[in-house]
Amino acid sequence: MAGKKISTGLNDRPKEASIGQTAGGFPDDSGKPADVNDEKIEATSKKLTDDPREKLLKEVRQQQDASRMGSK
Repeated sequence: MAGKKISTGLNDRPKEASIGQTAGGFPDDSGKPADVNDEKIEATSKKLTDDPREKLLKEVRQQQDASRMGSK
């Protein structure tokens, strides 16, 4: 069966050809760029630059406050 085409549709490609986006370089079927506004960029930047220690302390304080007030 070597050398014989089985399909003439979307799967018609050489056996050694890469599939999907597994090959190097830019994919042939790239989608449109994501629509991101400045507020989203600022929020993400702040989230990434926050001090992990301060973030953890804030979470612990929130949990302590919640336990003092009781769960609903």
